[in-house]
Amino acid sequence: MKNVFILLILMVFISPAYAATIYRWVDEKSVVNFTDDYNRVPLAFHNRVEKEYLQEDETRTPGQEMVAKSKEEIRTDIYGQDETYWREKVRPWREQLEEATKNYENVHKDFMVQAEGLVRVKFGSKTQYQMVSYALSGLTQQLEEHRAQIAKAEEMLDELSREAEKAKANPEWLEPEIAHPVQKIASTEKEEMNTDLYGRDKTWWKERVRPWKELLEEATKNYGKAQEEFVKQGEGLGPFRFGGLSLTQYQMISSRLNALNDQMGKYQAQMAEAKEMSEKLSKEAIETKADPAWLE
Repeated sequence: MKNVFILLILMVFISPAYAATIYRWVDEKSVVNFTDDYNRVPLAFHNRVEKEYLQEDETRTPGQEMVAKSKEEIRTDIYGQDETYWREKVRPWREQLEEATKNYENVHKDFMVQAEGLVRVKFGSKTQYQMVSYALSGLTQQLEEHRAQIAKAEEMLDELSREAEKAKANPEWLEPEIAHPVQKIASTEKEEMNTDLYGRDKTWWKERVRPWKELLEEATKNYGKAQEEFVKQGEGLGPFRFGGLSLTQYQMISSRLNALNDQMGKYQAQMAEAKEMSEKLSKEAIETKADPAWLE
């Protein structure tokens, strides 16, 4: 009996040293709660409480454990430079890239308008050609300046990316800060859709959209090539704005631009038709309860 009594005393003093029981529950406000005293668990949550057992090396409270985990997250690179440092370092180059790209697109639109003007005066005088050529020359210079700014910004961002990699910095620190989109939580109980309301499956829908996707891809590619050649022809007029070309040469360039302009118009029509048909199929898929992923 004496030995049993001594054993009970030892258990009282030893037990807290090697193990502890933590009770965890989520209340009506979705707040996670912890306690080591079961009597502190509200009666309404007794049937939902979870037990967690901490061994000797885990005798920190849940709050302390969370703090420890957060400290383990990478807050600086190997040189002690934090997220703010890296964001400030890339910020001016991202701003330059964004601004230069926007300016390039605006000047490019003006260039296309002026070049189309050269098409319209294909039977005009040499003076008319020279006036349009002079305007194109100024726009060409602006395009070159914006291209150089874009190239410089991209070069510096690539260099900073390599520098951050060597410093073991978090790659996300170099990315623009954006609001996290609301995640759509799909029901795990929802059955996988195999067909739409009319029994048409994934293969049927993919074959339905395939030709229009191919047309859009091909037309977009061809339009890009024609536009690139159109700009190239227009930029070539710059060095000759003071009379280096004869009227016949101007007319030849104008004729080539006119042909390219017609091609771009044809490709734009194909792109518009493909987009229109894709939108119609998308609406039809929604109405027939088809999985939208089948059209991707």
